[in-house]
Amino acid sequence: MRAVVVLLLLAGTSSFASASTLGFAWDNDLFVGEDGGYTNGVRFSWVGNAHDECDGQSDHGLTCGLARVINPLPGVRLEGQNHALAVGLEQTMVTPSDITRTTPDYDDVPYVGYSNIELGMFSWSEEYLVGYGVRLGVTGPDSGAEQSQKVIHKITGSEAPKGWDNQLGPDVIGGLIAVFADRIFRLDHSNGLQTDMGYSAMLDANNFLGTAGISSFVRFGRNLPGNFTPDYAGVGSSSSQVGLFDHDGTGWEIFLGASAEYIGYFYLEEKTDRYNLETRDGTLGVVVGSGVHLDNFSFTLTLQGSQSPLRNSDDLLSFGNMSFMWKI
Repeated sequence: MRAVVVLLLLAGTSSFASASTLGFAWDNDLFVGEDGGYTNGVRFSWVGNAHDECDGQSDHGLTCGLARVINPLPGVRLEGQNHALAVGLEQTMVTPSDITRTTPDYDDVPYVGYSNIELGMFSWSEEYLVGYGVRLGVTGPDSGAEQSQKVIHKITGSEAPKGWDNQLGPDVIGGLIAVFADRIFRLDHSNGLQTDMGYSAMLDANNFLGTAGISSFVRFGRNLPGNFTPDYAGVGSSSSQVGLFDHDGTGWEIFLGASAEYIGYFYLEEKTDRYNLETRDGTLGVVVGSGVHLDNFSFTLTLQGSQSPLRNSDDLLSFGNMSFMWKI
């Protein structure tokens, strides 16, 4: 945790000259009345203010310095684009359906905790956004997932989990991230309401859950925020924070989205031979959500459902998410 604080301070020294965004998001299947499978996910994230003059040699700050480093990558331009650093800290946990068992159920999923830090850079114009980053994390007791779940279950009055002594790990997790998002259109209606539609694609190549996916959305509301995508889930990219507070004033939104994801690697299948687990080639999912936005604060609530990433499960992987964003 000390290393995370140092990294946040380092990033902030070059980017707190003007407004940036701070986010907290929480995924949990308790929001849909379940408790098993993908149980909980928490994300703290920070996206720095926009730097729009990185093509000039006079700016030698950290943000523009990294923008010049990634300039050869697809979609990144020093001229005509904004650039911002991003730092995220995530924790996820997976548990079996029966958390009262003290012994493993090899016909279900094992206990798995995973925590990681994400460091990245976003570059965007009015037309599109691209982002590149790295992940580094751990599974096992050092992830802190056992302690987090026990605290959450105590607060919510839920059954205490009893099988964490059999969790997978410890292992070191690392990976690379690439994100692309595009707003297809935004329409202003005569009654003051708006509609917009967009899509995003993401490659998350890591040795926990390596995926490549595409998602699309349509949203409707008043004074819609300037971000390229709604905040679908806490665990994932912080790209939804980019441009969120570009428009002043109070507003609201409702949105509907769909996604398709290819699964290249899943830690749960690869790290144990005793459990009856086989990963699907890919999944389809839907999300519905709503949000309210003020000058300096944003809140969204979403419900999501998708196919389980495991072939031996016909149950939907469903959970809810609450996201809180602040302009700082």
